[in-house]
Amino acid sequence: MKKILLIALTSLPLFAQAGLLDAVTGAVSDSTKEMALGAADSYTNDAVQTALGIKSGVSTKESIKEKFGAPTSTGTEDKVELWNYDLSTLNESSPTLAQTTKTLLPDANLDNKNVVIRFEGETVKSLRVADKPKA
Repeated sequence: MKKILLIALTSLPLFAQAGLLDAVTGAVSDSTKEMALGAADSYTNDAVQTALGIKSGVSTKESIKEKFGAPTSTGTEDKVELWNYDLSTLNESSPTLAQTTKTLLPDANLDNKNVVIRFEGETVKSLRVADKPKA
């Protein structure tokens, strides 16, 4: 009986550590997935920005408007002006962008995506591809 009790008492911490290890492994795995998705999003945003010929800190509101016309919609976020363009419409006018999005977003419904350009004053601060807001 003492042997069984001794085995049970020494095994219990091992099972507890195994559970802890599973929890840590799961958390690390989730963090790794989030980092990979964030990196993929960043790469996509950079590639779209390059395909459109937009340069942060250089391209201006005027040059954007001349190149792509009026934005589909505008807004602000954290006191930064945002211009939204329909990604599928931009694809029609830019073969380079069309190829880029075909490669980087093969399964995405481009009709549901916007290109969001953020401005700092009169110049482009950043660009991102985002889902259109649900109506």
